[in-house]
Amino acid sequence: MKTTVSIFLLLLFGATELVAQGFNSFNNRNHPYLNWQVAETEHTKIIYPDRLSGIEALAAPIAEESYRALSENLDVTFDRKIRIYLSDEDEINNGFANPIGKGYTMIWVNLNDYAEIWTGSEKWLRKVIAHELGHIFHFKAVWSSLGLLQWAVADPLPVFWTEGIAQYQTEEWDSQRGDRWLRKAIFDSRPDYRDGRSIENGRLMYAKGNSQLRYFAETYGDTTLAQMMQHRKSFLGFFDVHDFDSAFRTVVDGGYSEFREEWLKHVNVYYNTLASQMERTDSLGTDAFSLPGQFYYDMAVSPDDSLIAVLSLPSMQRPVRSIFLVQSDSTQNRTRIAEGSINPDLSWSRDGNRLYYSRTVRGDRSSLINDIFVYHKESGREEQLTFSRRARYPVQGPQPNQIGYVVNEDGTGNLFVMDLDSGEEQRVTDYEGDIQMLFPVWVESVQSWLFHRFDADGSRYMVLFNPETGSERLLDDGAVDNRKFVLSPGGGSVAYTSLRDEVPNVFIYDFDSEEERRVTNLFTGGEVYGWIAERDTLETEKLLVKASETKRRDEAWWVEPDRSHYAGEWEVPEAYASWRTHQPPNVIPSLIEPDESLITSRYEYRSFRNITHAASVVLPYYGDPGNWGLFGTSGWVEPLSKHIIAGSGLLSFGDFDRSYGLLSYINNQFYPSFAFSVYKTPGSAYFYGDRFLVEELIGGDITMTLPIDRLEGSYRDGAFYSRVRHTLVRPFERERFEDRISAPAPERARQTDLTIGMGVTKQRPWRDNLIHPLDGWGVQGLLTGAEKILGSDVRFATADLSAYTVLPALGLHRLYLHGRFQQQWGTPLPQNFIGFTRLDNIQLNLPGEVPINLFYAAERVRGYRDFIAGNRVAFGSLEYRMPFLPSLQTSILGLLRLGSTSLALFTDAGVVWNARFDDGTTGTEQRWGAGAEIKNSVNLAGIRFAHSLGIAQPAMDLFTDVDYDLYYRVRATVPF
Repeated sequence: MKTTVSIFLLLLFGATELVAQGFNSFNNRNHPYLNWQVAETEHTKIIYPDRLSGIEALAAPIAEESYRALSENLDVTFDRKIRIYLSDEDEINNGFANPIGKGYTMIWVNLNDYAEIWTGSEKWLRKVIAHELGHIFHFKAVWSSLGLLQWAVADPLPVFWTEGIAQYQTEEWDSQRGDRWLRKAIFDSRPDYRDGRSIENGRLMYAKGNSQLRYFAETYGDTTLAQMMQHRKSFLGFFDVHDFDSAFRTVVDGGYSEFREEWLKHVNVYYNTLASQMERTDSLGTDAFSLPGQFYYDMAVSPDDSLIAVLSLPSMQRPVRSIFLVQSDSTQNRTRIAEGSINPDLSWSRDGNRLYYSRTVRGDRSSLINDIFVYHKESGREEQLTFSRRARYPVQGPQPNQIGYVVNEDGTGNLFVMDLDSGEEQRVTDYEGDIQMLFPVWVESVQSWLFHRFDADGSRYMVLFNPETGSERLLDDGAVDNRKFVLSPGGGSVAYTSLRDEVPNVFIYDFDSEEERRVTNLFTGGEVYGWIAERDTLETEKLLVKASETKRRDEAWWVEPDRSHYAGEWEVPEAYASWRTHQPPNVIPSLIEPDESLITSRYEYRSFRNITHAASVVLPYYGDPGNWGLFGTSGWVEPLSKHIIAGSGLLSFGDFDRSYGLLSYINNQFYPSFAFSVYKTPGSAYFYGDRFLVEELIGGDITMTLPIDRLEGSYRDGAFYSRVRHTLVRPFERERFEDRISAPAPERARQTDLTIGMGVTKQRPWRDNLIHPLDGWGVQGLLTGAEKILGSDVRFATADLSAYTVLPALGLHRLYLHGRFQQQWGTPLPQNFIGFTRLDNIQLNLPGEVPINLFYAAERVRGYRDFIAGNRVAFGSLEYRMPFLPSLQTSILGLLRLGSTSLALFTDAGVVWNARFDDGTTGTEQRWGAGAEIKNSVNLAGIRFAHSLGIAQPAMDLFTDVDYDLYYRVRATVPF
């Protein structure tokens, strides 16, 4: 039986990996109101909601032009049309490609602030469609007859290399997609994007791949690149797989590691030569000063210069995005005022009493969108000002109680103002088409709005817009990217960050003279965030500049705006600089005109027809002479995740009764997600009486999960859950259990039950949340009822309410409290008891999509080793937790890794009412135990869990000769 259960559980966990492959994998919501349409071209199917009608004419020529160039460059063609899914349901500046079915892509569209994340002239559709198709062509180029299973036996797609191919084939080298991140990492001698030390590592991964692909293609040739992807090696003599390292060794002696060393030397020469001709941070003529956090997303100086608002990340270990208010004097007193999904667009009101910013929140129909918020400094209250407006970049308006902000109108950025007293909104600009707007600021001296505008032709302008006349003046030529505007104290000049150097540097524009001058020429870049006036302690005005020469932290500087900078022209030998401009043989144009004629047919999308095979495997197994056969799993998904089908099975030829199977279907066509499962499978596994009980379940269930927007907040989630189940329960090895009054032998029966519940949890991110969470709380209520219908044998009801919290103590020490109350009515199966177990049950916080309950969650009062059950139970636990070791740095065969360790002093207490005793009596059982425990985190083949070793005694017998309870358990550090 043990072999059967182990194999089947592996298959079960594998099947759950198919869940959420579409847009809902990012936004965790279904959008059933969208009516999806299809527009076919020669090589693609463009799939979009009907409310986006017209976008297909924009996407079609980009897709076809990208297909042509990529097909010729990589020598790859497709025998079926590539599916491109477009959606505007969320403001997510992203897209992704999935190799299932040889590739499809999901792309969010109609965005405004992507223009801030990237630079260059490519508009969003051109950049993202071409990039994601680059991934799909790469998937096809390295495809194996094993399908997705080749990932289990080879490494076909290292993430940095596949991102590098997509960028090299479809984009130009620039600051935001490469240079600024790579040069800092190289100069810092930390080019590894996997070291976990920087928020820039994600960008560095893209930059590294981008740079290496350009260097590889320039050195070895584009034909060699295509040929390398065609390389295959044999697996088991039947299959051919593509392995990155094996393929690389056919081109470069010594393989990828040797190539990496060549590349590192090459880019080191380039960047260090460049560094010798630009400024270092020590040339700024001042000392850096620290602000709260390791990394700074945004900063804003209050009008009276007394406060600095900082949006920062405390550390990579504690990535809680937070706003701090910091006094700008020598005390630097600081207060945390907000946290969560806050955007880098901080701005003060004119009187300094309010701080404006935007958040990404749930909007209409559960979409993830941006809205404007204000923090009232005097009351400490946060207030939401816009609702489902897709608004960002709030700033003080012309009037004292007025703000301006940019609204994303179906991908077009326009400026609006709001009267804060009445809440009335008024339009300022009336742009149409593919135009985005960033960083507005009101310039009192010229009675105009200044903003960054990204035009449809790819030009990026600094624009002065007069709201009275509707006239505008362009302050630059549109060929450079000037952004993040900060007015001088007198309002006659504006400082801004420019990306013209392939890193950010600071410039100033004077409105009267209409002249621009450079402030910094820093090799690793500098960005401006504030401009303070002269005062008693300052002889001159100062600019607040962020600049750092290491990726491991940011630094802030007060820099004189009139400083003299190094003004020499930099020059690097072409042999070391040319990789940056190397391009593939066929280049995709930056600007591609719409062409509706490329669309060959249109029709409504049919989700069932798009269900796609993901992966299947069937292999032999051997348990014992009477239990051998085949086990396998298969998964099928529809790209929008409207339908997901997963099946796992084990067919025993030695004993057919020991065959098992599970078939699960998930439907996401409605606001709730529904899962339908039928199974014959080992089900619940837990300690009952004196033995470990495993039950076989034969039947099926339907579950419904509905996330609740009103319960969602910063690092907080809430959902409603229900399940209806009809199953035959068959205990394994029932004859081994004694039939006692306190623990009757487990019974075989048919059961029909309904469970409903709701839960809310909050936990901020932290490196060691698995083993030592620093905060968090949760409340969960469940009600289960069973009735004698459909041939069922039992009737009962169980109520279960539990809660926990983690409270601060000394330093990183924490106080953990957990309470639980259960009540049971009727006559359940004996094994469906409520009470306390003899030994600790396994408790894992499993994915919500696992269709059966693998482990029973009965509590145990540590210090006691006997079983007790009743009809009402109260349980409480108090732990004082102390971090001990950050990691045991132990790895076994590369599969088992032991991580962080913590210590805990604890006390458990519980009461069981109407408890059943072996002498036939009933009564109230009270228990109180105490002890100590050492906890450790484990990573077993990618599955992370906590285990612990402890010692306890009844509290009244503590430190006496009463037998100690020495125990080992696998249990989550928070219950749900």
